[in-house]
Amino acid sequence: MAKNKEYYVGWQDKMPDSYKKVVVRTVMIIAIVIPLFAFLLVSFQRPFNDHTFQLGSVSQLTGIYHSLPVPLLEVDDAQLPEGYSNHVLLVGFGKFGAEGIMNGIQSKEGSLERKEITMQGTLIYGDGKTVFELTRKSKSLISVNSDALLPEIEPVPVAKQFSAEGEILDPKCYFGVMKPGEGKIHRSCAVRCISGGIPPVFRSGAPGAYTYHIIVGSNGQKINKEILDFVGIPVVIGGTAYAQNGWNVLKINSENLSLNH
Repeated sequence: MAKNKEYYVGWQDKMPDSYKKVVVRTVMIIAIVIPLFAFLLVSFQRPFNDHTFQLGSVSQLTGIYHSLPVPLLEVDDAQLPEGYSNHVLLVGFGKFGAEGIMNGIQSKEGSLERKEITMQGTLIYGDGKTVFELTRKSKSLISVNSDALLPEIEPVPVAKQFSAEGEILDPKCYFGVMKPGEGKIHRSCAVRCISGGIPPVFRSGAPGAYTYHIIVGSNGQKINKEILDFVGIPVVIGGTAYAQNGWNVLKINSENLSLNH
């Protein structure tokens, strides 16, 4: 005679033994598989970088202002975390560059080119590079030292041909504000930042030995809008490279960009 099948309805007080075994077995499998899956998923992810954004901490930097290749502040090493470039790239608050802010300040104060100034803002730094957000916009200028001696003008930079594979980044997010601040996952944000005037930076080389170039047009002009289709994805860039005010610069024609398939 066939054994009667056990049936269970949820409102019953007691669950049959056969149902208990299935439930226990299923719960045990889930308890093992889910943590194992999570562990494997995390293990195969590339770790976040150690770049830093000092959100909420307003700092002051005193240094020489340069407008080329983009707004920069050349400061003493003692004002920065150890090991980071003293040629500080200036950016605006939010997804905007610093050029508009600096032009507005200079319309009231006169030219600041190669003058010693004190600015307030928020430090961003990573991989040896330093960025300074002018968090208080037009109120970011603290003082101008009119008595400071002007630095000598840099000699005309020596240019050379350059071509490499890499990625066009927005330096504000990449060097500390966002994690991740690179790749396709960050592409839409980077496009908006570069559209807003933040200087595009080309990263080439391998992790631990990256090289960074500020990208400008063939005549040194801003080329932000022309390169938006190539931001955040692997590309090959060719152009003329040189050093200016502590940064590598790459002059390109937008026709010299191609996708790295």
